[in-house]
Amino acid sequence: MLLVTPGRKEAIDNIRKAVSEGRFNDKIEPFDPEWNPEELKANILRYVRRRASLSFKIKNFIARKIVDSWIWRYSNGVNEIVGMEKLKAVPGPAFVTSNHFNPFDNGFLRTMAKESGHGRLWAISQGTNFVMPGLNGFVLRNIDVIPLISEPSYMNGPFRELMASVLKENRYILIYPEQEMWFNYRKPRPGKRGAYLFAAEYGVPVIPCFVELRELPQLLTPDFHDVKCILHILDPIFPNPSKSARQNSFEMCEADYQAKKAAYESIYGRPLSYDFSPDDIAGWRG
Repeated sequence: MLLVTPGRKEAIDNIRKAVSEGRFNDKIEPFDPEWNPEELKANILRYVRRRASLSFKIKNFIARKIVDSWIWRYSNGVNEIVGMEKLKAVPGPAFVTSNHFNPFDNGFLRTMAKESGHGRLWAISQGTNFVMPGLNGFVLRNIDVIPLISEPSYMNGPFRELMASVLKENRYILIYPEQEMWFNYRKPRPGKRGAYLFAAEYGVPVIPCFVELRELPQLLTPDFHDVKCILHILDPIFPNPSKSARQNSFEMCEADYQAKKAAYESIYGRPLSYDFSPDDIAGWRG
């Protein structure tokens, strides 16, 4: 099952409004934390510095075990992966993209990375996740992530150094081109091209994935049915070495979106349109 967190009515209302205004990459969660930019930057630089320390390695181990327990609790038995054979075309490192609809949706992708032989999945994460309180905040500050903030000196220094070191370890790096999580939203959204620019600059492929959300009979709450998640691995997209990184980024971004669009239309048996319908929110009783 997938966790239904508080504030779902507000989140769905925000999705409806964002769709009507064509804002497909905006925040819609009602309880996102506020942050001080300087404090945020300091927290992230502290994370980068302490990655090699024993205390961080212990906390990282604990954070990964917490995530594993969450995946087992909220995902076990209601998820499957289709298309693992397509990963044979990508023996080395890669960027992974997927639709983003739930706090636990990277669990399916972590399973994919492990089963492919690439071990631990890393993720590029919005820096604002580092100021979250409580257990979620602890996990996000200590798990395998590459923090992202709009600070040129950081992006051109520690960010790229950390990303390069992860790719050298033959890992997959997850990045959500849609940027923000839209709760149980079935449709693929147009993405930003950062993931594809990174892929082109480092000469590695992108593995597009699309998660199908299939409603189950049982209710989680009076307003929501449980949902089964099926991860569809789509054909890898490779940068063209004869083209610039910028040109590749536009073409790979469009190819990724078209692959997800085709997957949506094939899975759900209807053309993709952005007219909002209650059925767009998987499991919602409307």
